[in-house]
Amino acid sequence: MVERRRVMTSRLRGERLGLDPPRRILPLDKGTPTPKNGLSVTRLGAQLVPFRLQIVHGERIQRIPLTEGEWVVGSSADADIRINRPTVSRRHAMLVVGEDGVEVEDLGSTNGTRIDGEPVRKRTELPLDKQVLFGTAVAQLESLVVQDSEVGIPLDGSTVRARRVDDEDAASSMATMGPSVLENFTFVFLPEVLETMGAEVSPTDRIQVIGAGLFECLPCRSVEISRDTGDGEAVVFSAERDRIRYDNGEGSPIGVSCEEWVVRVVFPVENLAQAYEPLVRSGALLIGMGPGTVKAKTVAGRKRRPGPDLPEPSTVSPVVRGIYSAAGRIAAGSISVLIRGESGTGKELLARYIHAASPRAQAPLVTLNCAALSRDLLEAELFGVEKGVATGVDSRPGRFEQAHGGTLFLDEIGDMAPETQAKILRVLQEKEVFRLGSGSPKPAEVRVVSATNLDIDALLENGTFRSDLFHRIADWVVELPPLRRRREDIPNLAVHFLSAACNEVGVAPAGISRAALDVLKTASWPGNIRQLEREMSRVALFLEDGDLLESTLLQGSLFGGAGFQDENQSLKDLLENAERMAIERALIAADGDVAQAAEHLEIGRSTLYRRMTALEIRDQSRENR
Repeated sequence: MVERRRVMTSRLRGERLGLDPPRRILPLDKGTPTPKNGLSVTRLGAQLVPFRLQIVHGERIQRIPLTEGEWVVGSSADADIRINRPTVSRRHAMLVVGEDGVEVEDLGSTNGTRIDGEPVRKRTELPLDKQVLFGTAVAQLESLVVQDSEVGIPLDGSTVRARRVDDEDAASSMATMGPSVLENFTFVFLPEVLETMGAEVSPTDRIQVIGAGLFECLPCRSVEISRDTGDGEAVVFSAERDRIRYDNGEGSPIGVSCEEWVVRVVFPVENLAQAYEPLVRSGALLIGMGPGTVKAKTVAGRKRRPGPDLPEPSTVSPVVRGIYSAAGRIAAGSISVLIRGESGTGKELLARYIHAASPRAQAPLVTLNCAALSRDLLEAELFGVEKGVATGVDSRPGRFEQAHGGTLFLDEIGDMAPETQAKILRVLQEKEVFRLGSGSPKPAEVRVVSATNLDIDALLENGTFRSDLFHRIADWVVELPPLRRRREDIPNLAVHFLSAACNEVGVAPAGISRAALDVLKTASWPGNIRQLEREMSRVALFLEDGDLLESTLLQGSLFGGAGFQDENQSLKDLLENAERMAIERALIAADGDVAQAAEHLEIGRSTLYRRMTALEIRDQSRENR
């Protein structure tokens, strides 16, 4: 019974939640009051600031001016430079700033301090062009022109404040629950959760549905669901929005516990937290109820929404959600689709979704990797062979014949030889195919969905790929982002893959530790989703019932990068990646309206166009229409 369950709601401090943005408290000269701007307190005064430390926090780059003296780096509240991460010790390292340079010394931290991958074992000079890691937190030292440390035009705060008034006014107007939130919660979220209780759904999948539903319904910054295992907290669901609009404070967190489960939600302002606290409590109660307490007849009469479900786990990335939303519309027709993206980004998954959402869903979906075969073998697979074409060869249909009336997915089509491209073009034009060695055609009316990880524009320019074939297979071109540009999905993907892998080996771990989650969220993932899936399959072999997946079980290569970087990325690349991610999200949120996206980002439209050109950002929302 719900009424017998212990449900506790508390207004939790950010430190307890572990969700507060990194906060630095920097010492001032004696006698100088300590101002606070929500991010840091700096000791500028009359001193010149020849150096500055840049720290990467997710999508934000923080710059901390350094004056002469000793600066303690750590996660403790009294650290001079606070980095609130699980991999950063309370007193992690010390920076010694002199007139001519900066030295760094590790203070016996748990996860160490490294300069360009080399551990710091004694006080060492910190070069300007080298990356320094405090645990997994990435930083870099830069020098300043003396004039950059002096105030040229002072601000009284009113100008900056005015740019945030609209956000707070909007939040104030939502002090009572808006009808759209209640409708989504009542008519979308609740039925889906109840259906998971009436069906054979694992507890992990059910909590994923509850977490994703709360995140989508509520006007919040982040949602986290964890379980108290006795040995620590296991994070089961985690999602966080980008902070383009809400970067002026730590937010207002709510924590609701029901038995061993804890639901944490951070809202941008206090009045939103108060207004939506009952819905957060409802989510916690649903988790505590568990499967079996609601009979299947509760949802027996519910009509399923049209079209296939999105792939599991549900994505919280606005870019990916926009792609799948457009794919659902595109699927209704018969136009061809070209999916671009790095290896392991889920191109085949999107192709299967398009087929399942199309009128051809009951017809065959046939797939072929064009890069895995030589030219002759590829043509035999595509077009089929007739008996007697070679000694001992029996007749068999090719993939075009097999897919007649359905969908043919050609993966890595950019690797195909020009001669084969010409033959495919003819099949698509005539809707019939000749088997190798045969003079009579076979029907082959198919919808072609193709994919490539190559630069198709470069292939067209140098003539490696035929332009006439491109126009046949690329009525709709879409590009899937790499995992490093959809980091908000990493926690739920990790839980999904780990749960599946543990089911295969017959173990029931408690979950993923916060330290391990921090490493997963900050790794570079050059192999994208496929690499994450394989890593979860590997670590599952080392877990026992009730264990937490700890960071010590993860491969060492995952610790080398943070933020959204590839190996050996410079700080300039980090900054560009952060800017690119923010612009792409704003464009998706604005449905391709550049003027609206520019207003959202608080920059001019011409500036946004210029940055999009510089960062080679294509307006996919317009292309998806």
